[in-house]
Amino acid sequence: MVLTTYTQLDIAPTIARILDIRIPDHDGKEIWEVMRYTEGKNIEQILLVIIDGIGVTLYTKLGDTIQDLKKLSRDGLFFECKSLPPRITTPNIGTILTGYTPEHHLLYKVADVFYTPIRSVLEIASENGIKSGIIIETMGAKSMLNRVDVAIGVENTRGIVDYDRRITDLALKAFKLENVTLMAIHLRAVDNCLHHYAESWEDVMYSATTINGNIKRLIDNLSKSTLLLITSDHPVHVPKWAYVDNDSINVPLIVYYKYGHKNSTENLDQTVSTKA
Repeated sequence: MVLTTYTQLDIAPTIARILDIRIPDHDGKEIWEVMRYTEGKNIEQILLVIIDGIGVTLYTKLGDTIQDLKKLSRDGLFFECKSLPPRITTPNIGTILTGYTPEHHLLYKVADVFYTPIRSVLEIASENGIKSGIIIETMGAKSMLNRVDVAIGVENTRGIVDYDRRITDLALKAFKLENVTLMAIHLRAVDNCLHHYAESWEDVMYSATTINGNIKRLIDNLSKSTLLLITSDHPVHVPKWAYVDNDSINVPLIVYYKYGHKNSTENLDQTVSTKA
């Protein structure tokens, strides 16, 4: 276990180094502990999981509610990453995926993806012949069409718990059926609950258990040797609930190497759409 403060800027350059590709003139740096951790490991695929709205303090307070996440941090690496202003979803995910500050990547809303000259590590990987994909909400996926190999959009039509479950299912299918090497997904249950539904701490805990369950399903069903990087875009920023992160600006980064196995515990469908 490692507990060191880096920033969200450092995630994309670290992934790029592992894949032996280059992000030009990025603002971040490589996380040397991750490079040392992955040395000699057979990494067949990389999964970047962005959990919306969990700061380090909330992560700690959730305790055994997220026991599978906590186990990954104990068995792998754990970092406190400083989140950058403005600490809202789109620009901070932009920073995680590009290694640039919001002032440089200019991704303040989804439509900005169509205009920024900055390319994400997913796009650079695809340009270098490394199959990459992203599974997010529908508009975000549409903005990434023709930029990555697989862009899958999910509508939140049956509630956020179902939305996250489908994101998880599609990630497993895309790895299995599309042979994606680098995948990014976005799980939103906690942040969505805090914004719209939470009336008590028990509600927050329940939303966190669904995140934990999806992480466990990923671990149980990834058949190839996989490097997982699990982080968050921003701490809690809903005024009513901001106290649970104690005004901390740090978010967790968990890095875990999962050895491959031939058999998964679920029977996944044999088709997957690559269109948003």
